Amino acid sequence: MKKIPLAAWTFLFFLQIGLSSCETETTPPDPVDNRSNFLGVWIVNENWTKLTYEVDITSDQGSSDGVFIENFAASGAGVKTHALISGNNITISSLPQTLSTGWIIESGSGTMQGTTKINWNYVFNDQANTYTAIAVYTKK
Repeated sequence: MKKIPLAAWTFLFFLQIGLSSCETETTPPDPVDNRSNFLGVWIVNENWTKLTYEVDITSDQGSSDGVFIENFAASGAGVKTHALISGNNITISSLPQTLSTGWIIESGSGTMQGTTKINWNYVFNDQANTYTAIAVYTKK
């Protein structure tokens, strides 16, 4: 029987230690922006106006969970409402929220269904009347 020299055993021993101490480097996954499904242009069907109109939801760059909804409740182009995203829910923030039109949003929240539909319930006052609205946003 052949004998393996001590130097070969030593080499194999250190090789095994060296290989077993190697770790594969994994990069942590990029954090997912929980607002991404909410962003974009939406077609709105609302019960109180009986109209169909568009809103544009954009990120609030000063917040990790905030968005702006332009034309919320058909308030007009350039009129933005601030909302917060948490999971599949969107909630109008800082209630009551007064828009530049003078309208006051008293409450408002929606729930994302899949990735292309948001069901909304909200109450707002246009300084003449208070409206309770149900709306469905469909991604354009």
